[in-house]
Amino acid sequence: MLSIIMVLIILVVVGVLPNSINIIAISSILILLGYKFRNMFKKAYIYYIVALTLSSVALVYYESEYSALIIEGIIGYSFLFVVMITGVLPNKLLLTRNLKRNRGMFSILSFIFISPHSASHALGLIGGINLFGIVAYVFMVPLTIISFQIIRREIDNKDWIYIQKAAYIIYVSLFVHLLLVAEWENKVVYAVLFTLYLNNKILKEIRK
Repeated sequence: MLSIIMVLIILVVVGVLPNSINIIAISSILILLGYKFRNMFKKAYIYYIVALTLSSVALVYYESEYSALIIEGIIGYSFLFVVMITGVLPNKLLLTRNLKRNRGMFSILSFIFISPHSASHALGLIGGINLFGIVAYVFMVPLTIISFQIIRREIDNKDWIYIQKAAYIIYVSLFVHLLLVAEWENKVVYAVLFTLYLNNKILKEIRK
């Protein structure tokens, strides 16, 4: 498993993959790490500090090729994709249980890493502003706040489940956003991923 993780890391770092495949590769790395090392993400605050540091540096040096994975939103989308996948995996799987344990942290890290991407567009540093991207980011703000355990504990479980349904607005908005701005080869991959997610989500809801 570690050899697979290393190969994926090398492919991402070398930059030979299109953005859509990079998202799949990084998501796979996170999933494999979450499965292999169940306590790896135990000290969440360390990852938040590292993510904030990397995101801040990437925004300052947004023109650097080393900042591309963050500025283009690839890392942020990857964390969010893991959150999405966790919601459609069978609950009985050990993998699902391990991922659910870290789902809130992945949501927060997704927001942190997507923020430089959103800020760079809002400030006119790269590209323009996309309405669907704005909608997704706006909805991410409150959902990220309530993902912190100190706030999560203060929310009734029924209210929590109801509020979390807003995540579907984020998923749909981001996929539409990606389909509008991506290159054609990436559009195909995004469309397939969203179709698979939607199909599995519907099947899981039917089986409840």
